Amino acid sequence: MAGDMLRLHDLESVIPVLASHRTGGGRPIDFNLIHRSIDVELPSDYQEFSRSYPAIEIDEFLRIFSPVPGREEEFIQEIYEELEILKDLCGEGEDDLAGGNVPFPREGGLFPWGSSLSGDSFYWKVSSDNGDEWPVVVGGRNGDWWEFEGGMLAFLVGLIDGTVERRGLPRDIPSRSPRVHVFDD
Repeated sequence: MAGDMLRLHDLESVIPVLASHRTGGGRPIDFNLIHRSIDVELPSDYQEFSRSYPAIEIDEFLRIFSPVPGREEEFIQEIYEELEILKDLCGEGEDDLAGGNVPFPREGGLFPWGSSLSGDSFYWKVSSDNGDEWPVVVGGRNGDWWEFEGGMLAFLVGLIDGTVERRGLPRDIPSRSPRVHVFDD
């Protein structure tokens, strides 16, 4: 799967307006600090995205988290808060609202990278030491949980160009001509 990893220009090709918001010179995020703090290296497509863009929202629906340079500890804290929410969904039998998934740092645990304003959550399944091999996991607000065997950028491109199934997600959002809101650092 790592060889099939899409790059930022692939996302910009389906969201042309995004390129106009790219940070010139890059965003100096200390991913080494983040990696040491969480004891895992995040996927390269996510690092590329975060070095070019702050957090964004696509079509007033899907938000992609992105660390703020110099405030990486706050990002880590927010991730752990998201993991606590996931932990609350995990249970046994009828109490399991997470589709049998578990939160990171448990083996095969989920690590959040985005959410929707409708209550959907987007994760990676930490399935190896190589973040580029992690599948995307969608936790739908209606209890739909499913995996996409590709990276975050491939998932986003597929949602927008219609090549990714939208189990539990709205049929028309994000649209094929999405609007983008870029959050200031």
